[in-house]
Amino acid sequence: MRGVLRLSLPAIGEQLLGAVVGITDTVIAGHMPGDANRISAATAAVGLMTYLQWFAGLMTAALAVGATAIVSRAIGAKRVRMANRAAGTAVAAGFLVSIVTAGALFIFAHPIVQLCGLTGLAGHFAIEYLRIMVVTISLQTAGQIGMATVRGSGDTIRPMWIMAAVMVVNGVASASFTYGWLGAPAWGVRGNAFGTLLAYATGGAGAAIILFGKQSRLNIKWRHLRIAPHVLQRILKIGMPSWFEGMLLWGGQFLIVIFVINSRNDPNGYTMAAHTGVLRVESIAFLPGFGFGIAASALVGQYLGAGKPDEARRAAHIANRLALITMTVLAIPMVACPRFMLSLMVHSPPVVAVGHWPMVLAGLAQPGFAIAIVLSGALKGAGETMLPMLCTVSGVFIVRVGLLLLILWWMAVHGITNANLTAVWIAIFIDLCYRGVFNTLAFQRSRWQYKRV
Repeated sequence: MRGVLRLSLPAIGEQLLGAVVGITDTVIAGHMPGDANRISAATAAVGLMTYLQWFAGLMTAALAVGATAIVSRAIGAKRVRMANRAAGTAVAAGFLVSIVTAGALFIFAHPIVQLCGLTGLAGHFAIEYLRIMVVTISLQTAGQIGMATVRGSGDTIRPMWIMAAVMVVNGVASASFTYGWLGAPAWGVRGNAFGTLLAYATGGAGAAIILFGKQSRLNIKWRHLRIAPHVLQRILKIGMPSWFEGMLLWGGQFLIVIFVINSRNDPNGYTMAAHTGVLRVESIAFLPGFGFGIAASALVGQYLGAGKPDEARRAAHIANRLALITMTVLAIPMVACPRFMLSLMVHSPPVVAVGHWPMVLAGLAQPGFAIAIVLSGALKGAGETMLPMLCTVSGVFIVRVGLLLLILWWMAVHGITNANLTAVWIAIFIDLCYRGVFNTLAFQRSRWQYKRV
């Protein structure tokens, strides 16, 4: 219990601070000066950026997952040189991949926004935001990989302080450059994006200080940033199934955005704005799960590296129970007062009306989501990434998308045209419950404690 809390509480703090960054951007967009249509357009644009930032992060997810597993095992086995080499290779490779990703998003910004169905003012805001956001990606991605390896080494305190600095800079800079506070120009949505850029530049600098410093278990030198092919191969062997899992999950979500949420018959972006608000509120509820998942992943890897599989299993079970309790409690306001919770994000009555039932469904999904997150993290910490990938593939494309198509067909037959977002969240609710059951069975029955990395 002490080991889980020692790692998870700072990680939860980091997740909370990271969630505040996204919530801040949404609240700033959702309270811009102007009428309900302008506010909805700005919120929809920021919501689309959430998916594109997610995509950019996924492009290096294999490096982060693989390096974390190797670093945690190496630290548990007291092989610090191996841990440093894996961390340096992952950071260097991730930085190169993120530069290519950012360039592609900048060049194809206009067709990407058109593909997603944002038109008019919402589309204009989205293009402005995206072309500033791409500058952020390389800084953000390299920093996130570095922090993942630091957490894998057992240090979750300093990543939390880095994220605290990101949150403060983002809150001050984004609000100032959006509204014209503190003598800054009032750039609107562009100011929101520019403030986020400054925040993640601060986070990237902080990550570099930790990785190259001498006060942690990891102590990267410049020579470690030279990509070692055999180390990169080991990292990708572990991380590629997780990357594939993440890309499939993103692809399923993005298809929903293209064909359901950003429907062409919703020019004001009410549906996308409501979906964004629900996701931001939900992020508060599920962040403890990710914190406990990080702790489970790190401890499982370290205990297996030290030859203690029974301790690894106990740590995963404790983290799972704590996540289930906390996420269930935090979901209660989402179910009890959904309109109030959504209005905190977006000051637009039409948006709140669209998001009422999706907010309730998001709250009901949190217990299953808690189990799915933690046990997936425990399996990945052991280097078992195939089963979580299979869980995501079946959950997204069979349960979520398949069920959503069935619900939309039923709605079309009965002439229901104004509940697309509710249909989306019914499918998400069932998918998350399914994944909780799948990962429970996988953790109980697989031989993950014998996995070689």
